[in-house]
Amino acid sequence: MGGLRRGHILVVEEDPDLGRLFEAMLAMEGYTITLTRHVQDAHRALAQQEPDLVIFDWSFSNVAGYAWIDELRTTTQTAHIPVLLVCGALPPRGMYEMLAGAGVPMIEKPFDLLAFNRHIASLIQPRERIIGAA
Repeated sequence: MGGLRRGHILVVEEDPDLGRLFEAMLAMEGYTITLTRHVQDAHRALAQQEPDLVIFDWSFSNVAGYAWIDELRTTTQTAHIPVLLVCGALPPRGMYEMLAGAGVPMIEKPFDLLAFNRHIASLIQPRERIIGAA
């Protein structure tokens, strides 16, 4: 993609190696990335620069993460920012339905890189079209 800015993505990943992998994959696709390891750091990064997408690598036992996703979806200043959850395993059906109903898509690891990139593009692209139409 060679220098084409496609959008800013905030990645929340606790594992440093996986974080670097996400960062490298997304940078190759032309995105700028802010990488954080914890929800608290992500919250501060979000206040400094609004991303076009939040990718949250999350285990469903992470109650603080669930509360943060709920906060993002229900706060006026952040409700419009798309969130993509990357999970080691899909959550219990009730939680899955609740997150899907809130417009929070999930992708399960391991994932196909092309499918991952399509997911990201589909979440960012509608917003780019709206901005470009103005």
